[in-house]
Amino acid sequence: MIAWGLILSVPLLAYGILLAGSPAKARAFNQWFETSRHVAAVLTVIAWFWTAYELDTIGIDVFDAILKRFTGEVWFLAALLSYLTYIWMPKNLSVRALTALLMLFPASLFRTTRLLLPESGAGIVHVFIVFAYIAAVVGMYGMFYPWRLEKGLAIFEKTDARARTFAAVLLAAGAALFVSGFLV
Repeated sequence: MIAWGLILSVPLLAYGILLAGSPAKARAFNQWFETSRHVAAVLTVIAWFWTAYELDTIGIDVFDAILKRFTGEVWFLAALLSYLTYIWMPKNLSVRALTALLMLFPASLFRTTRLLLPESGAGIVHVFIVFAYIAAVVGMYGMFYPWRLEKGLAIFEKTDARARTFAAVLLAAGAALFVSGFLV
């Protein structure tokens, strides 16, 4: 759980620190992130291959009947879909690919957290579980409406006061995940 705490908290803490320290630089970073074709390409490839991994290991007969007709089919499809997504959906692709990752990581996280659930019903591990569900919901919304997530973030960062308030929320969430990773 220490690894999960680090993986999930570092981006929140880094962005929260940037946002609290210099909202103007955070806005410039957002603009760069939203329009970067390189970031879009890398995140799209990661998202499609992670999806292929999940489909390859999930063990649902219906999926296996379609995706495992020949060896490596799911991986070939991931490569093809990475390329097609990159050329056919360039607008908002960085945000869309990032939100795909927000939907994918809970499956891997839950493989670990289910082993750590306390018999009492409540524990520190639930910090991760709640965060994962929130991330999955944001991810689902962002896959279909990435431009709305971009506009929503712009609203939170419109003024320095709003940006610093949002930064405080991100820093609190990042700190909670970081500390929880060591306490579970």
